[in-house]
Amino acid sequence: MVDIEPMLEYNYKNINYRTIRDSCIILYLVFIIPFYAILNYNITTEKMVLYYIIKCYFDILKPNFYRVSKRDIINDKDIIYLTNHVSVCDFFIDTYTIHFSNKFVSLNKIKLSLPILSMVVALTNSCYFIPEGTQKNKVIENLNNIDKWRKSDDIRNLMIYPEGMRRPHRPNPSQVLKKGFIYHSFEKKLPLQIIYTVNKDYVIDDAKFILNKNINLFTYYGPKINPQKLKARYEKKYKKEYTKDDYYEDVYKQWCKIWKKMDKYRIDSYIEKGRSYEDALKITEKLTTNKPPIDATIINGDKPISNSFILLRSMCWAIIYYIIYKIIEKVFALFLSCSAQINKSGIDTSSFCSRFSFLKNFLFSPVSPISCVN
Repeated sequence: MVDIEPMLEYNYKNINYRTIRDSCIILYLVFIIPFYAILNYNITTEKMVLYYIIKCYFDILKPNFYRVSKRDIINDKDIIYLTNHVSVCDFFIDTYTIHFSNKFVSLNKIKLSLPILSMVVALTNSCYFIPEGTQKNKVIENLNNIDKWRKSDDIRNLMIYPEGMRRPHRPNPSQVLKKGFIYHSFEKKLPLQIIYTVNKDYVIDDAKFILNKNINLFTYYGPKINPQKLKARYEKKYKKEYTKDDYYEDVYKQWCKIWKKMDKYRIDSYIEKGRSYEDALKITEKLTTNKPPIDATIINGDKPISNSFILLRSMCWAIIYYIIYKIIEKVFALFLSCSAQINKSGIDTSSFCSRFSFLKNFLFSPVSPISCVN
């Protein structure tokens, strides 16, 4: 899968104390919190794993979610969600706005950069990992495998980032979208819903390596895009065949329409007009009036965590207990060694033992070279 636009370029000249601090927090979010989820015995179902992880993230970042469309998410079986990709935090935010009913598609190379999080989403069936490849036969193979996995999952729907790689602070809609999954939607007669959230790139600002708390996020849930209905309407009106390219154009027009509709909620829109960041935040705060909040609800049911996940949890706890045991063993060995050195040096230990006589039967066992006298 080749990205459509140039890669995000990081400006390392902006690195300062805040960027170092926030980078450490981001590492904590993506490496440590998923490990906590593995260890948590209160988590018993697949979606609860992500629910726990995302709740921990949002306890730190504290974003606010608002719905700006009249309609909400369409949770019909086999619908494909299309959403915008602007930041590493999209994984958490989009899962929240889709109510934990989404399944990601990711390249295998992500497993190397985010091993713990990748392992968690794989063991909870929250992501498809596919090999990288742009050859036509490889793309078709990936699409067929994804379609097979999609059919086997009755509690999640596929979620796609049609813009390609993440791009923070996009000034305009992408000139093109990735066509593979849109064509796939047409050929398999799978409906689409565009779920578009703005200001995600300020919760975690990839370009500046910083975090921002209390950002107002606005989500628009688009109408169902049904390829069969569009085909019937088009062929009735124009008396000619409705192709997958015609379908792509209809999807792209809807994408751009929603993009423009969301401009007034976008922090970047006001900064581009000369407003300061603080002023832009105040404007978006006013826009939250009468907007319904998006709740952290799980839809479409859930499933118990797999035996593989339980085995991983047990292994992790076994390793932790072993490490704790070895630390305690080393501490006592060190203490006994120090006690032996004190005894050899001829230091009077009676006064020491009299102060801590309650330790007589605990620390100073018969193997200890110190004989405690009350």
